[in-house]
Amino acid sequence: MKLRAKAPVRRGWEGTGHVSTDPSVSPGGKPVLVIDGPDGGPLEPAEAYIYGYEILKATSDELDKLHEGGYAIPYVGK
Repeated sequence: MKLRAKAPVRRGWEGTGHVSTDPSVSPGGKPVLVIDGPDGGPLEPAEAYIYGYEILKATSDELDKLHEGGYAIPYVGK
């Protein structure tokens, strides 16, 4: 999926991420948002909210998994 952040500390950031239930990032198998790349990693729902993440592009399956994981990230894609 493609994301962007609007919080001042990350303003202008755009990148990719994915949803994982891998035990190494997701204790208990709950879906977790993982930001791709060298500066990425797993994000808790509260962190995604604080950084003002928005979803630019995602599949319906990814959106469902985010919701299941407790994320309330706005989808602003077309």
